[in-house]
Amino acid sequence: MRSPTTLASLVFGLLVLSGCRSASVVGHAPGGAPILSVPLRLSNVHVIQTARPVLIDSGTIGDMADLQSALVDHGMSMRSVGLVVLTHGHADHAGLAADLSRSWGMKIMLGAGDTGLAQAGRDDELVPTSFFARLIRPSIIDVYPDFVPDIAVREDAAVDLAPWGVQGKAIAMPGHTKGSIVVVMADHSAFVGDMMMGGSLGGAFSPSSPGEHYYQADRAKNLRNIQTLLAMGVEKFYLGHGGPVARADVIAAFPR
Repeated sequence: MRSPTTLASLVFGLLVLSGCRSASVVGHAPGGAPILSVPLRLSNVHVIQTARPVLIDSGTIGDMADLQSALVDHGMSMRSVGLVVLTHGHADHAGLAADLSRSWGMKIMLGAGDTGLAQAGRDDELVPTSFFARLIRPSIIDVYPDFVPDIAVREDAAVDLAPWGVQGKAIAMPGHTKGSIVVVMADHSAFVGDMMMGGSLGGAFSPSSPGEHYYQADRAKNLRNIQTLLAMGVEKFYLGHGGPVARADVIAAFPR
């Protein structure tokens, strides 16, 4: 009989394999810029392909070559990227931020509530929302190279992304972490990181079916954030794992 630790390792392996999918265009930003989804080993990076592309999240340690290849394959270079918006300060989303800043000169944006995580180079306590989440917790990478963000998004002040050619704003919505942020676009789409998850095993199965993420620092606040975005009229949600997902499916998965 396999031990829980062994089972967790097997599941973690499946999570890694689930990230081995091809980058593809999954939508368009206001004004027509393609939105590229790059599924890396443990999370998605989204690229808004403006003149100075904007990355939403960075991937984790070991993802650099795959991220660079995806950009080159779609006509971009690492040096062309103007901004990296980190939806939160966990290793699977912020793990490459230090290298992207130091090696390529990219500006890094992060929620003010997560700057302590970035400076420590470590996740906060991952609070599981299910038994399965508790099972795989020991296998999750939770450390990464530390960094100081160039721009911190405070709860009392959204940041307009127009200087980077994006018709949208970065808004602080603590819940998944103390410093979680979302990017709400002018066309009623939003990049929400780990506010929710698409499908199971990191989006390997049913990626367009929204559900609760495995971990939430403040579960009740996170659920309220989902309702807030629905009340704002968001129609399409780009996720850190799986997705994108549609408004009607989010309403069904997260009833009031």
